[in-house]
Amino acid sequence: MVGSIGWNPFFQNSEKTIEANLLHEFDQDFYGSELRLIFCGYIRPERDFESLEALKDAIRHDQQIAWEACQLESCRQIQSDEFLLATGNGACEQ
Repeated sequence: MVGSIGWNPFFQNSEKTIEANLLHEFDQDFYGSELRLIFCGYIRPERDFESLEALKDAIRHDQQIAWEACQLESCRQIQSDEFLLATGNGACEQ
């Protein structure tokens, strides 16, 4: 997952938001569902972009960095964290 916590200056948001860009492709839509996320690294500061395409390019680059980090043993251990695996009470199902 690549995430952003901030104001998203390209879209001139008036409120701070949290956005999650999931690296895994899912077979079904789960829009509106509860997600459990752990931020375990930092890639770059928030910034404005000259165009939507430049923003998309930066996100793709961030995704590549995150994908490579997910292969590290320290990150692989986080994937089995009890917080992420919990089910019930509205939590995401495995």
